[in-house]
Amino acid sequence: MNLKQLDVFRAVMQTGSTIGASGVLALSQSAISRQLTSLEEEIGFELFRREKGRLVPMPEATALLQEVGELSDVLARLKRRTDELSAGRSGRTLIKMGFPHSLTTTLLPKLVADFLATQDQVSIELVAGPYDMIERAVMGRSVDFGFVRLPTEDRGLVTMPLVSSGQLCVLPAGHPLAARETISADDLAGSDLVLLGRLRSSREDIEERLRRAQGAVRCRVEAHSVEASVALVAEGIGVSIIPALIGSLLKSERVVMRPFAPPLWSDYGIATLREAPLSRPMLMFIAMLKERLVGDGVLTKPI
Repeated sequence: MNLKQLDVFRAVMQTGSTIGASGVLALSQSAISRQLTSLEEEIGFELFRREKGRLVPMPEATALLQEVGELSDVLARLKRRTDELSAGRSGRTLIKMGFPHSLTTTLLPKLVADFLATQDQVSIELVAGPYDMIERAVMGRSVDFGFVRLPTEDRGLVTMPLVSSGQLCVLPAGHPLAARETISADDLAGSDLVLLGRLRSSREDIEERLRRAQGAVRCRVEAHSVEASVALVAEGIGVSIIPALIGSLLKSERVVMRPFAPPLWSDYGIATLREAPLSRPMLMFIAMLKERLVGDGVLTKPI
């Protein structure tokens, strides 16, 4: 039994699938399956029942999860401490922060560059992943703070609200609705849709509004990232509704984005641990982040 196998087991238990674990651990789905099979062979019993493409945890898997979780948290704290010691030898202060992938490839590179230009004694480590993984990273002390959707799933976290953001409707370039200033649920009647994953709270709100307007919801593709949704719309598969917070940062000549009206607001902020207060450089970074997220203040507003 090795740590990689345990990481894979924990990720599958937390996400409910090898696809979800693949996203969290940045491994291929086949690699996840191999590690899981290897672990089951080594311990001598099955941890999951394979049922129509789904992994259903056996009672033994549930019993094992707590022990694995505690071990992973200890290892995360050990990694954090060795990183701090390494940074200390270079005379720098290390700040570890968690963000969704979409922000690490759009808004953050310029923000980090501008921040470091004013902080020559600071080093940064960016940890990227979905919001639930970011929460776990904060709880496990793998990061000092994380950017999360509010309210958090783990109510033990301390949160600092930053912004509230609406939604954008993404249309293929040349779509008849592109001439409108805003798009409503009624406008989308009969349209094929590309929707973000069912685990997102905003998905339920969007589907409820669409059902009230048109009865059935024609979801042709379910995507698990904003970038994937935009790319699928660009291929003409359908239209999508995405968070304006992220969508406003994505540029493509192949799609047109219009505000989804009336807005469905979602709140975002910073999550930390109560016993780990934010340092002055961290607070400076967060203030810069908030200013840039708000932008023109039309679809993303400060809280």
